[in-house]
Amino acid sequence: MYSVKLSLAIFAAALMSIAVVAQADSEAKHIHSTLVLDIKITGDSSVTGDAEDNLLKIPKFSEHLRQELQDKTRFVVIDDADAMAKVAAAAENHDLHRCNGCERTLAKELGAGYVMLPSVFRMSHLISTLHIEVIDVETGTMLKRKAYDFRGNTDNAWERVIRYAIRDMGQWQPR
Repeated sequence: MYSVKLSLAIFAAALMSIAVVAQADSEAKHIHSTLVLDIKITGDSSVTGDAEDNLLKIPKFSEHLRQELQDKTRFVVIDDADAMAKVAAAAENHDLHRCNGCERTLAKELGAGYVMLPSVFRMSHLISTLHIEVIDVETGTMLKRKAYDFRGNTDNAWERVIRYAIRDMGQWQPR
């Protein structure tokens, strides 16, 4: 009888600890609410066809980046239709990657604690670098700036560099 009670007590304690860990993980994920801007492509676009190809890659891989961040890291990506409509409207009037803090104002309006500015610098048609910057919306402090080189302008190359960046972002513990 004593061993049954002890087993039940141990089982109950284990269930409670799992619930506490799950709640803590949920709360930790919540504090990283993030507005992720669309990827901006800069640098060499002189190769015929690159401009049209970029117009297809930007929305496709911006969404891929958002989805991977949401699914595989502690970031809660703000990407509902209303929020994205506000971002699109703001992007019509400003370069959100270079607007002297307007991206922080927009992120704050949308309830984000962080804003992520992804960009790809094209050295040439085959050599590119994905840059990720994460900024604290309240203070304007740059929390992370990282560059990921990749070769090739194929969907596979873009997916691979985003996968690598996500792995790195998943291991990063802001503040």
